[in-house]
Amino acid sequence: MAHSPLFTGARALAGIAAVGLLLTGCAATASGSGSNLAVSGVCVPTEVGPGVTDSVIKVGTTMPLSGSGAATGMATRDGQQAYYDMVNADGGVQGRQIELTVLDDEYDPSTAQSRMRQLVEQEEIFVVSGGEGTPNFLGAVPYLERNKVPAIAPYAPSDELGNMKNPHIFMAAVDYITEFESVTNYILQNDSPSRVALVAVAGNVGENSEAGIKKAIGDKEIDLLYIPETPGTTDFTPIVTQLTQAGAEYVYLVLTNADTGGLLKAMDRVGYTPTTVAWGGMSDESYIEEYGDVSQGMLVALETANLSTEDPTAADFIATYTDLTGKAPTKFNQQGWVQAMITTEALKKAKGLSRPCVIESLESFNGFETGIYPPITWGADRRDGVKSVGVAVIEGTTLRVLQDVK
Repeated sequence: MAHSPLFTGARALAGIAAVGLLLTGCAATASGSGSNLAVSGVCVPTEVGPGVTDSVIKVGTTMPLSGSGAATGMATRDGQQAYYDMVNADGGVQGRQIELTVLDDEYDPSTAQSRMRQLVEQEEIFVVSGGEGTPNFLGAVPYLERNKVPAIAPYAPSDELGNMKNPHIFMAAVDYITEFESVTNYILQNDSPSRVALVAVAGNVGENSEAGIKKAIGDKEIDLLYIPETPGTTDFTPIVTQLTQAGAEYVYLVLTNADTGGLLKAMDRVGYTPTTVAWGGMSDESYIEEYGDVSQGMLVALETANLSTEDPTAADFIATYTDLTGKAPTKFNQQGWVQAMITTEALKKAKGLSRPCVIESLESFNGFETGIYPPITWGADRRDGVKSVGVAVIEGTTLRVLQDVK
């Protein structure tokens, strides 16, 4: 299978583990950088931020480790830990070991804010390393902004992030508007549906997903039904009834992996079999293993390198991760790995271990190659990182790429 040219040159992941080198791609910040001083303050190399000692740099985040989002949260956490273990075994960063703390936010905004406060004020983390889940992470954003804590590459697709409205949040994944505009454009290039439906987590997730679909539809005569969902739903009968009554030919699903599987099983029981379309989480191998029987033919947004051994980039990552952990990675292990990689690179390139210096370092990223995401670019007035989405389809127990991430 051909792999996206965006990932070319990033096949050295296995070599990283062998020789202890980190992938690079962002230039070291020059003196007098264009860093947004109103956001970050001035980088003084001799200053040291909270959570930094002579031997340790504390980083942390919150993720759903229980409830309907637990599978993706735990896998993301494990991916981060595997990468940091590799870095620490090779001597750490700037002579220090990286210590990761991940707290359970239960996929709940208020819990996420409370847990993030605990991380910053009690655990005294230096920066936020990644994260997983949009509504929960958005709940913590106001606190992080007030306290000027950099958050590096959380997976929380939203139009509230990836821009200067929240300048301490550096995104490395597209928002749902971009994601579903791109996927819908692909559908409309290949089919002409008259009725589609969206079932999505209520709030920003659903609103962004709906906006992306509408943007692609434009003035075409296509009816769109939007059904908001509460995470952890156990009875999907009312939703299935609405979908069947609407007669939607395509049903978009932007739910937790567990809720997606639950809804698909409920649809299957009544014989309702539209083409389903999902966010990138459904490309996760553990999801396909558990719910593949009701997900055949599902179109999935592709945000990262496809974990297929036919893709040399993915094969290198799989070999490295398997060697380190003793098991093959899933999509969310991959996500956690790249979050830790980006955080490590920012710490490595920082002129000093203060938060303003880390902001300056992040703003210097220019086409940084991870081999997992498309090349990442940030700047003094840019926080979106990447703008690329692909499309794949679930066939059997694997994904077949229909449109490369581009």
